[in-house]
Amino acid sequence: MNLYAACSFLLAVLGFLGGLIWYANRAGRNSARVDTSQRNTANANAATQAAHAMLNARTNGIRTDNQLLDTLDKGAF
Repeated sequence: MNLYAACSFLLAVLGFLGGLIWYANRAGRNSARVDTSQRNTANANAATQAAHAMLNARTNGIRTDNQLLDTLDKGAF
């Protein structure tokens, strides 16, 4: 009976360690996915801001000094 208790204890410890390794591996993969997702979001936001700035530059065009002063006087710049 002592042999059965030792074997069952050994199997329980091995099962616990296997579960712990599985959990740690899964948590690491989830962390990597979150990091990648945040990095992709930051890159997309930077690209969107650059495209928006280019669109504003194209829409507003080059202004003369008088047009720029009028815009500044209106407070719309």
